[in-house]
Amino acid sequence: MPKIEIDPDFVHQVRNLCYQLPEGIFNQEDDDLIPTVENKENCILCGRCVDNCPEDAVKHENFKN
Repeated sequence: MPKIEIDPDFVHQVRNLCYQLPEGIFNQEDDDLIPTVENKENCILCGRCVDNCPEDAVKHENFKN
């Protein structure tokens, strides 16, 4: 299972990312909360989480920002 993290310092830029990825790896219960990384086992190593984050807030061990 890959290591995936969200840098909370850039959370304002990550919010829409939760809705852009169909794999359901990220979850955000409320717009005011920091998204959480869930269901890492659903990661298909596509790199979209890293590529689509405008502030490099998503860190994935298999992809460089």
